[in-house]
Amino acid sequence: MLIIHNEDKYDDYKATRKKPSDYCKLNLKYAYVKSYKFVKGYFSDIHTLVSAIKIYHQKANVKKSEKTLYDLLSKK
Repeated sequence: MLIIHNEDKYDDYKATRKKPSDYCKLNLKYAYVKSYKFVKGYFSDIHTLVSAIKIYHQKANVKKSEKTLYDLLSKK
């Protein structure tokens, strides 16, 4: 999901009703989206990862009782 948000494709993804990994493979052409090496390389810039986490928090429909990665970020 973080990759989809980082690529600004969340609205398009929602319309497809695919699993996030399938959407990334078929629509974004990231064949190895589930591999550790790919994810580590994709988010090698920490600012990209933090930005994707923040966007996910803004756009995703998360229940108030649930926590996300956003809740682990330091709030200054």
